Amino acid sequence: MIDNQTLQSILNYQNVTEGYSYEELSELKNFKTMFSNHKIYFGQVFNSKKHGKGVLWSKQGHIYEGEFNNNRKHGFGLEIFQSKSRYCGSYVNGRPEGLGKFIWGNGESYDGEWLNGFKHGYGSWIGLKGDSYSGQWAYDKPHGQGIHKWINGEQYQGEFKECLKHGFGEEMFSNGDRYVGMYQNGTPDGDGEYFYSSGAYFHGQFLNGLKSGYGEYRCANYTYKGYYQNDKKNGEGELIYANGSRKKGKFYNDLFENIETNKLTINTQPERSPKNIVNITNSKPPLYLSQTKPAKQQIESSSMNKTVNITRSSQENKIKNLINRLPVMSIKLRSNSTRQSNQDSEPNSSSQRKNNYSVNSKQTSPKYSVINQALPTTMTIYKSNNQQECSKKFDSTLGKFNNKIGLKEKQSQNHRGKSSSKQN
Repeated sequence: MIDNQTLQSILNYQNVTEGYSYEELSELKNFKTMFSNHKIYFGQVFNSKKHGKGVLWSKQGHIYEGEFNNNRKHGFGLEIFQSKSRYCGSYVNGRPEGLGKFIWGNGESYDGEWLNGFKHGYGSWIGLKGDSYSGQWAYDKPHGQGIHKWINGEQYQGEFKECLKHGFGEEMFSNGDRYVGMYQNGTPDGDGEYFYSSGAYFHGQFLNGLKSGYGEYRCANYTYKGYYQNDKKNGEGELIYANGSRKKGKFYNDLFENIETNKLTINTQPERSPKNIVNITNSKPPLYLSQTKPAKQQIESSSMNKTVNITRSSQENKIKNLINRLPVMSIKLRSNSTRQSNQDSEPNSSSQRKNNYSVNSKQTSPKYSVINQALPTTMTIYKSNNQQECSKKFDSTLGKFNNKIGLKEKQSQNHRGKSSSKQN
């Protein structure tokens, strides 16, 4: 049941589309006014369903003026939404399909073909900031051939795939540069040409928007033919300057790599030829490089016995000074026969103290070889504590020195024997 206030609102309705006022629609066949779910419909009705021309209006501000088919929007119509967006165009089974224009409440608009409520086919779109696209669409996204213009003056004309530049295209930039070539997922990728506003030119391979692969770059100062990586010269290439000079080789991050210079820089040691090394080896070493060991001297065998002073004390310096002050016994040359007779003539040889010092004949000194000497050597030894003199004689048959008590010790023993006899 429609109250008087609602009926008065219907009568005062201001139609947007010509021919859809309450008075004009009331003159049509099967005109009827219906109220349900806070919505008011007035127009043609067939089998209690909206069918024909009519107006569907709600108090929240949603309005549709157009054609209906079996309770669905079908045909030409105008729809105004609560968000102040509006669509004017063709409908099929309740959704925009065919030609139509949609204007959003923020000012964005699309005018073109629709399919099942999606922008599909050819259409023109104008964005919030003045950007625009005109071309083919597929399910609300630019897809196919189209032109995209930006408010700053840049422009792309070519192929699109799901709203991204993809395929062959040409792009103009705001600084005057221009690119013509292949795109992948919105960036130059593949073979392309880049025209700089300065007059420079590049033709080669691109990867993810950067020069990568083989390419040729020309400008007023030089020409480069070679490989790029990450938008810089990397790899084998040739640089030809305007004056005719050339650099051919490897580049790294736009810099030419001088391999020979790098080798000289790394090798800090001076180069020495093998000839110089041989000369140094064969030549006589300087004095400061001479051997630390003195050269071996040829010692002739002498018929004289050698006397060696040996000190046995921890305080070596003090003992040496004491030895130097003591007299040294004269060296006597004795033959083997004399030595044997002396040994036989000594009656107290068994009672005398004998100290044997073993000498390994295999470890003889190269300077003083005992084996090579014809006669034994007698050495005088002074002990550190009692300053006792001891004669040390080498026995060739045993290969060692035999110690004998010196003259002073014999005298002291005789003196002790006489004093003991007197006491007895």
